[in-house]
Amino acid sequence: MAGENPGVVEIYTDGACVPNPGPGGWGAVLRYGGHERELSGGEVERTTNNRMELMAPIQALETLTRPARVDVYTDSTYVRGGITGWVTKWKANGWLTSEKKPVANVDLWQRLAAAAARHEVEWHWVKGHSGHPENERADRLALAGMHAALRTAGIEPPPERQAVRPPRSFTQPSDSGMAGDSGQCRATTRQGRRCAVSARPSGLCHVHDHEVQCGAPKKNGEPCAIATGGGPCAAHRGYRRS
Repeated sequence: MAGENPGVVEIYTDGACVPNPGPGGWGAVLRYGGHERELSGGEVERTTNNRMELMAPIQALETLTRPARVDVYTDSTYVRGGITGWVTKWKANGWLTSEKKPVANVDLWQRLAAAAARHEVEWHWVKGHSGHPENERADRLALAGMHAALRTAGIEPPPERQAVRPPRSFTQPSDSGMAGDSGQCRATTRQGRRCAVSARPSGLCHVHDHEVQCGAPKKNGEPCAIATGGGPCAAHRGYRRS
């Protein structure tokens, strides 16, 4: 349970991006003994949920002024899987994937690896939007960071009911999949056309909604897009902490 080990710094992180890609925010809750600190920030320029998920632990670890034992809790299998499974190989390979392509989000992976190297870090995965108190706090901080960034830029944030992300549980798409229908995914395909797949409550289909995908990094550095309802797929369950 949180706070039971006063000798360890506990960090709870989350990222948000509405829509994804789009403006985003990150949030973190730091706890050491009886002390707590909240951090948040955001970006107005087009970013992604994965970049915000990476930015949260980066900012939290960089805030620590001296080496420490740290427990980092994230609901992103992309973050935990990458930092515990593939960063070492990417670094040894000149930050190229096994297919000799640049690692996605390499700037943030390098920054996270450097920040973590100063500490003794253990990475934990928690299920997002499942009632975990600190994860919910980090989620609210991420949204607050995004809203603050938008307001600073003179942009009014979307109403709260549009900004809150749906629970990470798989739901069947609507019956309607006709082009132009309100139940159609609002994302665009690689060809620049609007996706014709029926949308989930988030407004995205299961192909484009990262909230219901595995997210663990594959050997080529890209996040696994298998729809699971949230959390790792069968091939990546080793990234889930029991």
